[in-house]
Amino acid sequence: PQFDYLDTIYNRASRTKLAELDILYKKVAKIALGVPNTESSLNVYRDMKWLPLHLRRQLHLSNYMYRIINDNCPSNFMSRFTYVSGGSRNSESCNLYINRSGSNKNFYYLGAKCWNIIPPNLRDLSDVSTFSNAYKAKLLSSAITDPNYMTNNSYDYFYNAA
Repeated sequence: PQFDYLDTIYNRASRTKLAELDILYKKVAKIALGVPNTESSLNVYRDMKWLPLHLRRQLHLSNYMYRIINDNCPSNFMSRFTYVSGGSRNSESCNLYINRSGSNKNFYYLGAKCWNIIPPNLRDLSDVSTFSNAYKAKLLSSAITDPNYMTNNSYDYFYNAA
């Protein structure tokens, strides 16, 4: 829980600082399972049903976005997001328009970018708990089975578990 506290805010920290947190998180997981430090982190995460730290941050931002899109938040949040319109593929998927900003660390930019990679079948789930559990399972399964999976602590990188 301490790693989750304000993670949608601190996820905009430098890659170096996020990598330091990631190392600590891996050590905590390995100590909790009582496995050697040389054990693969993905195996540990699989056994504990934990997401890698950058995917936890992605899941939490996705949960906030789910609440915003489904009007389960203050109305001024939703007014900051607009759907892509027109005949593009993005409009058919109900993707959000990603505003250009001076800083790509803006919540509205990151939130829209994160929402747009969520598979459409998950976006339509009935409540935030169901959505969160299904998306967590998809992210974990994808990370474990993807031979090209790598931790990426860039604040604006979102893992596509398609």
